[in-house]
Amino acid sequence: MQNIMLIGLGYHARRIYFPILQELQKKNIIDQIFAVDLKNQEEIIKNYLYAKKAKNVKLLFLNKPQNNKLNKSTKKILDSIIKKEKIKGVIISTEPLAHMVYAKWAVKNRLSVLMDKPISTHKWIICNKTYGKQLMVDYEELVKMYRKAKKNNPEMVFAIMTQRRFHNAFRKMKEAIREVYKYTHCPVTSIQAFHGDGQWRFPTEIIEQNYHPYNQGYGVCSHSGYHVFDTVPWLMGGSDHNPDEMEVVSSFSTPNDLIEQYTFADYRRDFKNFEKYNKYSKREFIERAKNFGEVDSFNNFVFKKKGKVITLANVNISHNGFSQRNWVTAEGRDLYKGNGRVRQESYYILQGPFQAISYLSYQSKEVDPNLQKDLFKVGGEYHADVYIFRNSTFNPKWKSVEQFSVKDFIRGTMKDKSRGHQEEARREAVVEFVDNLLTGNRKIALHSDLTQDVRSVKMMSAVYQSMARRKKGLNPLIKIKL
Repeated sequence: MQNIMLIGLGYHARRIYFPILQELQKKNIIDQIFAVDLKNQEEIIKNYLYAKKAKNVKLLFLNKPQNNKLNKSTKKILDSIIKKEKIKGVIISTEPLAHMVYAKWAVKNRLSVLMDKPISTHKWIICNKTYGKQLMVDYEELVKMYRKAKKNNPEMVFAIMTQRRFHNAFRKMKEAIREVYKYTHCPVTSIQAFHGDGQWRFPTEIIEQNYHPYNQGYGVCSHSGYHVFDTVPWLMGGSDHNPDEMEVVSSFSTPNDLIEQYTFADYRRDFKNFEKYNKYSKREFIERAKNFGEVDSFNNFVFKKKGKVITLANVNISHNGFSQRNWVTAEGRDLYKGNGRVRQESYYILQGPFQAISYLSYQSKEVDPNLQKDLFKVGGEYHADVYIFRNSTFNPKWKSVEQFSVKDFIRGTMKDKSRGHQEEARREAVVEFVDNLLTGNRKIALHSDLTQDVRSVKMMSAVYQSMARRKKGLNPLIKIKL
């Protein structure tokens, strides 16, 4: 058995990582779990572990976040734990601002890493083009360190939890792209991607909430956005013509736009207790939120080769979308998959005149393990369908249309609040990661390896550079070499 370190035991880790690790503990696949978090989360975490009847878990609570540099005392403690307990791998599930700090520490110690997305972000990145460029500097530094560490530990891996790479419906789509490319040599010519998660935050929450925040100058692109920035080039890779240049223009909304769409007066009219929980006037809100992060981000990409367009892509990411919230305060709510949050996602992919692929995943209600009926239908918790259309007159061996449901692809291992088809994909990633720790098997690196994320990071970097220029009234067009 192998011990493992989990840095960050917040909403996401409590829903995904810990239940999977606990399952592997019960199967005698892993032994101790060493969890690291902040002192102000101690009571919440201990109550959670008690409710989960957790065993063989050791806890380390830090007084302050380690967002810029790992202080000497923390480094000394972490170094001591991995040496004493012979830990080979770490899962990093902290606030994104701390990702680089812990990732660099882990790589320096030649530990295998499974890390949440994004690889990095920065405070006030929406306002400063330099911070957008810094995403690539961060990435290149980490890749350099990783390659150096692998020379001394060839078995180590560094995977990002971009679970669509592990999702069998998305793998089916990529395989379909590859099949048509092999026959026609036609790349993906256009792709439209949308991800919305219905996070309706009220004004005071926008100002004060520190989970997936806006109040530190970044937003949806640093939250769920990286999943889409990763999936688009990964799908394109099934038919890659190796574009050498990318053009990007980003349009976005911010919290100060939200309160013009649905105003303070609207809140007061529709929620009788609004003023009981509201702390800020409209003027105070506007002043505090003037540099807050993006709420929705709609982005146009052009991938070129030698000046000619290969692929057009439209990547739209939204927090301000369809929700099931009707309450005035988020106090005591699960801010990850609760508080009325509803996920909806779609992809529409064209390979010229030869193939069209449509992926639709539409939930209609907040995740509720008590609901057992119509889970795979439109609006159900598990809903996801793939439609593949092919030019069967061009190739009579092709079917003109095929339809697949996510129930054709998943086993349904995850339970209760942790269930879901995206969660099953995350489970596969964790299981493959643990297998690496036990056997040295690098299977996970075939699906997710830090060195594969260069286009994903460049897309996120370019979007933030475009945002910063637009925010200053400058031309938002960004051109980047690939």
